[in-house]
Amino acid sequence: MGRTVIVSHRHDQLSQLIMKKMYDAVAVSNFKLEFQRGDQLCWLPQLSDPVDDEVQELATLIDQSIFIPRKIVMLSMAGTADDASPDQLKHWYGKNAQEYLWAHQYAIKMVDELELPYTIIRALPSKPGNMKAVITEEGQPLHGDGVSEEALAQVIEQVLSTDRYNGQSIGVSTMAEEDQ
Repeated sequence: MGRTVIVSHRHDQLSQLIMKKMYDAVAVSNFKLEFQRGDQLCWLPQLSDPVDDEVQELATLIDQSIFIPRKIVMLSMAGTADDASPDQLKHWYGKNAQEYLWAHQYAIKMVDELELPYTIIRALPSKPGNMKAVITEEGQPLHGDGVSEEALAQVIEQVLSTDRYNGQSIGVSTMAEEDQ
């Protein structure tokens, strides 16, 4: 096995929470890296990151690499898999929701075109707390107002540690407190 390479320049605790669970994880802020044999990639872009440009950097990196990642896990916004209405997207992500959606859909399509094992994790916006995560299949609606960083980190760690969700796009939200 190789490392888990986390590509992120987030300002929250998500990368650190994942690194606590993945002893072999290393964090970098961009795709200027060199993969080692057996590495897996965990890409954690922020909502407003230029993911449509960054995915081109990823494709170039993979084309030029001696070793390619054995798996790609990409965090994305909800809505990229017919799982939210335009009104929900505006509520969750603000007035630029549609613009972000198009960029994330393009990046996801490009990750799929790389023809490597991958999982897309479509998550609601981060919010405080440590509530239980709800995993939703592609095309199923997401509900709620957010997902806790702790719950999201647990799902990402599960996806990185198993092949259970390979080739899938899964939604992640948080169960309402009264339902727990």
